[in-house]
Amino acid sequence: MSAAELFMNRSAKQINQICSETLEGHQRAIMGTMTVEDIYKNRAEFSEHVLTVASTDLMSMGIRVISYTINEVTDEHNYLKSLGKPRTAEVKRDADIGSAEAKRDAGIQEAEAQERAMAAVFENKITTAIAERDYM
Repeated sequence: MSAAELFMNRSAKQINQICSETLEGHQRAIMGTMTVEDIYKNRAEFSEHVLTVASTDLMSMGIRVISYTINEVTDEHNYLKSLGKPRTAEVKRDADIGSAEAKRDAGIQEAEAQERAMAAVFENKITTAIAERDYM
C-alpha cells in the first residue's frame, strides 16, 4: 500500500499523530531494554537507536524521518535529578577545598613576607646600633 493510499483521507494532524505514536512506541520498547541511567547519560545513542528502528516502520508507510532528538529526560520522582547530586556535591566540595587551600597558602605567604620585613627591620637596627657604637 502506498503512502498516498494509506493517508488519503487523513488530515495533517492525524498523519502527525500516527508518526508520533510510531516513534513513541519504538521509544518505549527500546527504553524497556535500557537502564534509567543509560537513557539519561546516553541520550544521543538512545535517540539514534529509536530513529534507526522507527525509520523502518515509517519508511514502509512512505514517511522518511530526517532526524529524531530527545529534548529532555525527566521522571516523576526526581530520580534522574538525584543522579547528578553526588557529582554536584563532589564538585562543590572540591571547590571549597581549593578555596580553603588558596586562603591558607595566601596566609602563609603573607606571614613569610611579614617575617622577612621584620628581619630586614631588625637587621637595619642592628647595623645602625653597631655603627653608632663604633662611631662613638
